[in-house]
Amino acid sequence: MDVVNLFFWLAIFIFYIISFRVSAYKLHGFLLLGGLLIFMAYIVKIRQLPKYKTWQKYLLLIYPVFFLVMIFDGIHLVLPYINSHVYDRQLYEIDHWLLGVNPTVWIERFINPYLTELLYILYFFYFPMPLFILGYLYRHKKFKELDKAVVFIFITYYGAYLLYFLVPALGPRYYPELVAQQKVSLNGLWLTDIIRNTISSLEHNKFDAFPSLHTAISVATVIIVAQYRKKWLWFFIPVLIGILISLIYCRYHYFIDMIGGLVWVSIAFAITEKFYDKLYQKYFVPFIR
Repeated sequence: MDVVNLFFWLAIFIFYIISFRVSAYKLHGFLLLGGLLIFMAYIVKIRQLPKYKTWQKYLLLIYPVFFLVMIFDGIHLVLPYINSHVYDRQLYEIDHWLLGVNPTVWIERFINPYLTELLYILYFFYFPMPLFILGYLYRHKKFKELDKAVVFIFITYYGAYLLYFLVPALGPRYYPELVAQQKVSLNGLWLTDIIRNTISSLEHNKFDAFPSLHTAISVATVIIVAQYRKKWLWFFIPVLIGILISLIYCRYHYFIDMIGGLVWVSIAFAITEKFYDKLYQKYFVPFIR
């Protein structure tokens, strides 16, 4: 876990150094990356203890989510200075080439307030979705399985974050040529505007369309459920389908973004399966015990 975090921290640090001369976030980037490095070192020190205190156990549980959120928040500090190109037009054209239509425009024939409300809720459910199976593994003291699942999820996240630097794109809700074609407003009932505004305000990095992490992490969650709690698939598979529909319906992703997310999570799963068990006994300290 810490090795995965350190690898991505190093990647962002290298980008920070490269962009330092032209960056408008020199101090912010230094404080963020420096603080995360100190925090990670402290976590490693706690992990070496023979027994955890209660507050230390909770800190270890919170640490991965906190680190992930903070490192994602830091992407916008360096990405525009590493790759200034925006690839929405290319993704838009690939979608049209693959499907013969623009999916976010084609799906407008099904828009209604009830479906909009449901699909925004499903879109938002992606954020806590992995916590259900991770919580189950923790509650049943399956700590090695929990550690492996967390590593798989974080490799999926971090690999997608790196791909944002390669293919920066804003998505169908921002691409002007596509926005001009979208004639039907996405009006929901009670929660739609709250979810949409909350996501917009918290998402400092807007260049996160390709690949679709909603696709990758939702599929990763279902894979973990299939491995360790098959009885839950009756719930998670319909939720996964709903989330995938919401990505187009709510205009967050191109269809090719979803294909990219599916390809990447398959690679992340293969990496985890190939290397985790071999390295676990020799190098890894469990995420928590």
